[in-house]
Amino acid sequence: MIDPQEDFVWQPSSYRVERVKEMSLSNAEFATLTRANIGFNPAHPDEWILFWKTDICEKDEFHTWFPRLSLAEARRVWLAMEEQFFSRYDYFLRVWPEWSSSGIWAPPYPGSRAAGGMVDYQYLPISEDLVERFKAWQAEFDGHEPWAPEKFDWKRHARIADGLARDLKQCVGPRIYVEHRELTEVLPDGTTRSCRPLLGLPEIE
Repeated sequence: MIDPQEDFVWQPSSYRVERVKEMSLSNAEFATLTRANIGFNPAHPDEWILFWKTDICEKDEFHTWFPRLSLAEARRVWLAMEEQFFSRYDYFLRVWPEWSSSGIWAPPYPGSRAAGGMVDYQYLPISEDLVERFKAWQAEFDGHEPWAPEKFDWKRHARIADGLARDLKQCVGPRIYVEHRELTEVLPDGTTRSCRPLLGLPEIE
């Protein structure tokens, strides 16, 4: 049994069948297994458990933009997430290409491994010109050959996305968080800043 007074570090099972069972647990079941909520009541509990399970505990199986953290460290990061972002923004947007999508997503929090739901252009206060630019950028992605990724100009495509994210931020205003590169916030003046110092995380070298 986990002592809630100790700084618990999630150690996934090395036995593959057990590991699959662990990863198949619902967020609530995983929270119970890891005692993630003992003595901890964040303002956004559903997002907290998603963060703990998918971005921290499953990091050994999936790439995430967060470092490996103990439970106590993850709680500190999450409280900073709530203070720095949830308290300041109405919702979060990410510019990210996916097959036959709008290229705009609503992640549950900045840097999340989960992209969240796709956002249709009609639900955003953006111009027709920007919509057409998003469609053209997304069409390039839809048209690339997934079996030959080396043929696609990923750097150019990412640079276009940077510009789209800047213009999207101009349209949606100061109460909506926008990112293209995970954990890198697009600011109203078009510049960007890393979210890592605000969350007490080291920069990636």
